[in-house]
Amino acid sequence: MRTGRRKLRRALIAIGLILVLTATGGAYLLIRDDAGNVEGSATGFVATETAPRAPAKAGTWPEYGFDQRRTRANDALNLSPPFAERWRYDAAALLEFPPVVGDGRAVIGTNDGRAIAIDTTTGRELWSTRLTGQMAASPALTGDVALFATTRGRLVALAAADGSRRWSVSVGSSSESSPLVIGDGAFVGTLDGTVVRVNTLTGAVVWRAQAAGQVKASLAAAGPNVVVGDYAGRITAFGQRDGAVAWQSTSPAPRLRGPGRFYAGPAVAYGRVYLGNVNRRVVALQADTGRRAWVRTLGDFVYSSAAVSRQTVFVGSYDHKLYALDAVTGIERWSFDAGERISGSPSVIGRLVYVSTLARGGRNGTTFALDVASGDRVWSFPDGRYSPAVGVDGLLILTGRHTLYGLAPA
Repeated sequence: MRTGRRKLRRALIAIGLILVLTATGGAYLLIRDDAGNVEGSATGFVATETAPRAPAKAGTWPEYGFDQRRTRANDALNLSPPFAERWRYDAAALLEFPPVVGDGRAVIGTNDGRAIAIDTTTGRELWSTRLTGQMAASPALTGDVALFATTRGRLVALAAADGSRRWSVSVGSSSESSPLVIGDGAFVGTLDGTVVRVNTLTGAVVWRAQAAGQVKASLAAAGPNVVVGDYAGRITAFGQRDGAVAWQSTSPAPRLRGPGRFYAGPAVAYGRVYLGNVNRRVVALQADTGRRAWVRTLGDFVYSSAAVSRQTVFVGSYDHKLYALDAVTGIERWSFDAGERISGSPSVIGRLVYVSTLARGGRNGTTFALDVASGDRVWSFPDGRYSPAVGVDGLLILTGRHTLYGLAPA
């Protein structure tokens, strides 16, 4: 029996197929191509486990990535172009990440160190607070507090109503990690590889843990754990309660080039963790064990964090394309050539996926809205750079290079 299996395995390898026999006697095929992609595993995929259809409070976008699993998708929100501009707000500084939205306020951090709240009805500035360092991440809203991580290694809590300071705590070295809020815990990573849980009520550090390399990405919730990739090319799941390592996985890599670096943050859906690497790989892991489900190689760097909706993983690349990959297998469903590099993360709102381009020479990029099923271009806007859009009832808030736009369906 073993001899027969070995012969079958050799034959399948010769044609690029590997038959995996499970302990229960079942089997599935892994299809390998010349780039080392792995497709076809349904292990660990939970089709009934979809992204939350709305956050806890209607009409909000409370965290970077919309929800705690960073799916970057609110497919229940019906916002369709054409849009009419209701307002615009010039921040006079680079906006690397989109705002969070709640209680009629859009709250955002700028590259020159300001935390700002804007009235979502009028676009009027409600308050502006100067912090120490820059903000290279979205804030998070929890209760009546806005949390900001700064490049000076601090996590700062401001009153969402007026921008007054509630507390501030050192989390280590520079942080470019958008706070992940779960209950009374806020989780951030730092460039010295520290992952920290902070009590959102008091600002006290609950625990510190160490990743294998610099953590530039934001963490995502995965069951009892939080997960993140690092600059050593590893993905680690830390226990929410105590920071203990639940599992760790290394990025697949081309020969002799190492495991690359994870700048992108994870998205968690369908029992899996989806994450792109600068070595061009997008990897899907089982969320409970870290075992690899599939790998897809794209044409260039992947700095873009994925959005996940309708069993599809949407991810951009420096090869100018936005890819729609099957969440079960990683097989490409469609791709859209945006004409410039894609560095920021896409977002799914209703039946459209929004993505912006990183234009060269200091120019504004372009934001595109594409049909999630076909990849057809539905709408475009002559500004954008990184992560393009968030939405609440009746309003799309588009993040340009220096400007926020409030757009309402015309």
